[in-house]
Amino acid sequence: MARTKYLKALNAYTELMEEAKYRLLAMDIALGGATGLPDGAIREYCFLQLRMLCELIALGCLTAHGDLATGKLKGNYEADRIIRGLQPLHRHFYPIAATLTEEPRSIRLHEDGFLTKEELQKLYRRCHDVLHRGSFKAQPSKGYSDADIEEIRTWKKKIEAFRCHAIYMADNRTMAVFWFKDGRTWWGTFEGDQIAHLGQLP
Repeated sequence: MARTKYLKALNAYTELMEEAKYRLLAMDIALGGATGLPDGAIREYCFLQLRMLCELIALGCLTAHGDLATGKLKGNYEADRIIRGLQPLHRHFYPIAATLTEEPRSIRLHEDGFLTKEELQKLYRRCHDVLHRGSFKAQPSKGYSDADIEEIRTWKKKIEAFRCHAIYMADNRTMAVFWFKDGRTWWGTFEGDQIAHLGQLP
């Protein structure tokens, strides 16, 4: 893997991944029943973590592509708006789950099984609905509910697929790869001819 002009951006992106790692761990503890909280509280706590993870993914995309003319997006925290705003600036801005092999060093991009940008926007809206009690006139039917635990596990699994993932940078010739190993977040890049064999981008 080559060094890159994106060194500062990718180091900053790595810090966001470290935060995501601990939020996923917090969900493991909550879903494992170690907190002693009722399922209704666990449900709300986990949806809060999912919302924060959506924002981390969106902010990660913004961080990785800081060389684009992102303008007002840098002052936004809403994941769905960031995702929609990046789309016209760089078609392949979103992370793709991947498998990295050591010998020989190569990467295989996954076609599915991870949280797509469309699903991220859907999940973000879902979290918003769960984490607001509702108005006096439109009281939610579930309230403090112990439902949705399996839904939470499904969303979590899709996010965990990003334990190794790739991002195509805005110069269209650099691919950054991030992965967890030995309790740490690592990154490297493939550039130019190194990524030509991957063919048509999704």
